[in-house]
Amino acid sequence: MKRQLVDELRCPISADSLELVTSSRGDDIETGELVCAGCKARWPIRNAIPRLVPPDLVEQQSRTAHAFGWQWQHFNELHDEFEAQFLDWLHPITPEFFRDKRVLDAGCGTGRHAQFAASYGARDVFALDLSDAVEAARDNLGRFPNVHVVQGDLLRPPFERPADGGGFDLVYSIGVLHHLPDPFEGFRSLVRFVRPGGTIAVWVYGHENNGFVRNVVEPVRRVSTKVPPSLLRGLAWPLAVGFHGVAKGVYRPLGGTAAGRRLPLNEYLSSVADFSFRQNYGIVFDQLVAPTAAYITGPELTRWFAETGLEDVQITHRHGNSWRGRGRVPTATA
Repeated sequence: MKRQLVDELRCPISADSLELVTSSRGDDIETGELVCAGCKARWPIRNAIPRLVPPDLVEQQSRTAHAFGWQWQHFNELHDEFEAQFLDWLHPITPEFFRDKRVLDAGCGTGRHAQFAASYGARDVFALDLSDAVEAARDNLGRFPNVHVVQGDLLRPPFERPADGGGFDLVYSIGVLHHLPDPFEGFRSLVRFVRPGGTIAVWVYGHENNGFVRNVVEPVRRVSTKVPPSLLRGLAWPLAVGFHGVAKGVYRPLGGTAAGRRLPLNEYLSSVADFSFRQNYGIVFDQLVAPTAAYITGPELTRWFAETGLEDVQITHRHGNSWRGRGRVPTATA
């Protein structure tokens, strides 16, 4: 981590400032320790990552962090198709929107999205994740001097909040909120870190048109999440072969035809039909490893934005089975 990052960080317990009391030499700190000025809690820095994970996580958070931490250290590749996905999840936000902005990637995983935010000219990108996926993120993002990887909880983001509100020009969270114990509480937590006039953008699983996943995959998930991830990877492989084969052998040749449009989950499965087997294997594993998944309705997501007072809200369906939304925090008035 950069030495100047200390000024940006706050204790996740008390929200007080942190002091760097021990560290490796130089501006790039590989190891060290941070101490809270208020409650005196001590937080390690390991592998150049400040570790600001609260000790009182609920069981569901701990299980989710363990599962995704394992997943993203084993499915840690950055594929070319990720950029188009990223921009589609954030639509209508474009690459130009990132220029000179302070950005928070809330639930960064391997850093697959933060790399694009950084390359689009963001002034600083803060890549936050609760799990050990930060190890993969650090490896993938080390070439970007404007990216800061932090391990912490997005329900209690360990960052400074200026007196006038927020601190980030753009906060986005892609595919994360629906895995929280309370997705709306996660959304509200992130809104508090958007500066007046800044933007928040999210993508979540949709309830609508997801009957197969809710009624078939969910019962399987209740069993599969009890299997250690290292074993689950092997069990997921034959399912991934079937998933990949259907996408390639059925949905790709029928794409754009009347028959194809009548197939269930047509938009979604057509979108992964050109992915490699490794990518689709990762998708199947992702569905099986998450301890919790919520499916958000369009009206529910609309309510999130309304109840947090956001303006210029745009909520759109993606592939017919998920929702993306963006909104702006009102500018403070005298």
